[in-house]
Amino acid sequence: MLPLLLVPPALSTVLALTPVRTPFPAAAAGWVIGLPALELPLHVGAGVVAVTAGALTRRPVTGTGLAGAGLAALTCAGLAVVQARQLAATRALDRAFDESARADAGTTEHAGSADHTGPTPVGRAEPVDTENTTTTRSAARHRTPWSRVLLQPWPLRPRAVEARTRLSYGPDTRATRFDLYTGKGTDRVRGVLIHIHGGHFRAGGPSRESRAMLFEHALRGWAAISTTYHLSPTPEAGFPQHLVDIKRLIHWIRTEGPLHGIPADAPIVVAGSSAGAHIAMMTALTAGDPQFQPGFEDLDTTLAGAIGLYGYYGRLGADTKEVSDPVRHPAEGAPPIAVIHGTADMYTPVKGSRRLVRHLRGGSSNPVVYAELPGAQHGFDAVQSARYLAVVAAIARFTEPLAESGVSSLRCRPTEQDHTEERGNHAVEW
Repeated sequence: MLPLLLVPPALSTVLALTPVRTPFPAAAAGWVIGLPALELPLHVGAGVVAVTAGALTRRPVTGTGLAGAGLAALTCAGLAVVQARQLAATRALDRAFDESARADAGTTEHAGSADHTGPTPVGRAEPVDTENTTTTRSAARHRTPWSRVLLQPWPLRPRAVEARTRLSYGPDTRATRFDLYTGKGTDRVRGVLIHIHGGHFRAGGPSRESRAMLFEHALRGWAAISTTYHLSPTPEAGFPQHLVDIKRLIHWIRTEGPLHGIPADAPIVVAGSSAGAHIAMMTALTAGDPQFQPGFEDLDTTLAGAIGLYGYYGRLGADTKEVSDPVRHPAEGAPPIAVIHGTADMYTPVKGSRRLVRHLRGGSSNPVVYAELPGAQHGFDAVQSARYLAVVAAIARFTEPLAESGVSSLRCRPTEQDHTEERGNHAVEW
């Protein structure tokens, strides 16, 4: 009996360690089965130990019981590997900031030279000016809050966060609804974080993903928005409406936000998960493009920053490949961007993020932070795992300078001369 009880957690652990990649139906099924072990290895392990201990306390202990104990031991060993991979996310994120700081220092160093034609190539290891550039070596290291990991895997809204739900930013109140989170007693909103959900452009809703990130920003004085958009049967069928929707939300923030305590000039950062990451990057790369801003063509929709979590960044269909692919849009005007992806993602392979990052680093003068999380799968922002809480801390590190900049939009990184003049005016650095 014991081996049969342990088959589900054992199978989940195997699929968490070695995900199925093809064919897609099998890969999707494997992803669902592997999610418990992948995101909650300590909870699954505790269940395995409890079931095994209960069986072995009965007398006599049979051969079947011993076989079950062996399966339990192997499962727990696999879960320990999964947990170790989760903890490795902190190091991966630290390396990403270090790499961005080195590349950015190299860009600044050569910005005023006659032969400088663009940003420092990826991988160039220029020395970092430790007096003027903050890197992970001088920043506070992330410490895993184990009480939250163990006791509150589903992120609940803190009492210090106020929620206003089912607001709307467009005429179709069902398709353009959002939830707004702010800290209670916040005197002035420091910035706006918009999160766009995933769901292959055809499903999903506000406040189902990245909840910990939203609440954390609200506690830091941000207005955190979780929004939906017009869903469609296929990604291409809904383009460009879902992009227009997010720009319309920016219009709402600029015009209606003051009625909700949001300054009209507050810095705006757009983040997204999966399909939402595609929309976030398109928003960042099409700022002010009138074809995506019908009725509010003159609005400056430049962002202070953009964040993509396990995103898809390719074209949405053959008919729209020239305009729906983020890489087809110039990177020169891109704001600071952070892209985070799991190495084991079977739904949106990591190669798509690498392609986007190459494009951004090839044209943008602003920082591009890119991290690959060891062993992470699609949808790693649903629960408060050790991995996702490390991501939340890293995103806070990314957005904090954007709020401190005190401007509504950051078009490009200043030259070395401008740096000298603006060091005391909250220049964006990390």
